[in-house]
Amino acid sequence: MSNEIITSTHGNSLTINGMGEAFELAKAMASAKMVPQCLQGSPGDCLMVIEQAMRWRMSPFAVAQATSVVKGKLCFEGKLVSAAIQSSGVLDGRLNYEFTGDGKERMVICSGTIRGEKKPRTVEVTLEAARTENVWWSKTPDQMLAYHSSRVWARRHAPEVMLGVYSPEEFDTPSNHNRQQSDDVIDVEEDPRPQKQATPEKDKEEKEKNAKNLADELINRVQASKTLPQLENLIGSPNYNKYLSEVRKVLPKWASTVEDNVEVVRTRLQNTDHQNDAMQEMPE
Repeated sequence: MSNEIITSTHGNSLTINGMGEAFELAKAMASAKMVPQCLQGSPGDCLMVIEQAMRWRMSPFAVAQATSVVKGKLCFEGKLVSAAIQSSGVLDGRLNYEFTGDGKERMVICSGTIRGEKKPRTVEVTLEAARTENVWWSKTPDQMLAYHSSRVWARRHAPEVMLGVYSPEEFDTPSNHNRQQSDDVIDVEEDPRPQKQATPEKDKEEKEKNAKNLADELINRVQASKTLPQLENLIGSPNYNKYLSEVRKVLPKWASTVEDNVEVVRTRLQNTDHQNDAMQEMPE
């Protein structure tokens, strides 16, 4: 297989054929001085960026310019994530944003119609719930609300676009201290009970944190399934249903996201099985 990088007239300026060419490009990217510092000298991290760019059908170097590393996770700027959703092919048309209210009551309704459907799907995000201590929430609150709501919309209605994708804003400190965000993922076998001495406010924070962590862990387990029987065994297990039920009691939206991921992975594995069956039936 040639390691030649072929120019293309379609969308991206680069066409990558196979892992060999991707790794050659990753080494070239890692040696560049114009890419973000977090990618310089790290072909492995550059390869992650290239793989994500291929999924989004974007220029790897354009994607690289909008990346950063936050708390050990590769993150993509909100504007890039929003562009990826718009160009993913999932939408019939574009996402629409309707703003209402003022001050803490400011809210955006993000709506989009999935291809093949007639009725748009919507999510609502309030400024009070989404705002963090990032200065841009004070400078351009509507723009930040738009980025935030597009991520929420995609994670709920098109999770295949958002698998493994984070934005730096998701790791900012919430300005509303009644909400707590954690990047620590607990094992699904652990008991997520709150501390006995917790106040009602702390008790709520702890429950929401544990519910989010449980949802993250379930999503990771689902995405790690390699075969359809493995996936079905997972979602049919008592522990899976127990913890999904706990998530649904506290954060119903996150439970829906878990279920959306199940359907995406199931479809992918079914397509893989069909392809394997077709290959076996081909005459030698």
